[in-house]
Amino acid sequence: MSTFQSSVEISPVDALWALIQSQTSSVRKALTERLVAQQEAVAQQEAMVKESLATAFDELDKGMAKSNARRLFAK
Repeated sequence: MSTFQSSVEISPVDALWALIQSQTSSVRKALTERLVAQQEAVAQQEAMVKESLATAFDELDKGMAKSNARRLFAK
C-alpha cells in the first residue's frame, strides 16, 4: 500500500472551509445558524459579566462591597 505525500501544506482553516463548501445547502445553513446562535450566546454572557463587574466596581468604590460574590451575578 502506498501513501500520497505532498509538499503542499493546507491550513486547518482552509481544510475546514473546503469541507463546509462541499456540504449541501441545508447542511451549510444549519452550520451557519448554529454558529450565529453560539456567537449570540457568547456575546450575551460577555455582556452579563461586563455588567456584573461594572456593578461590583461601582459598589466597591462606594464602599458597598458584598460579602458574597455570588450575589453579583444574581438577577
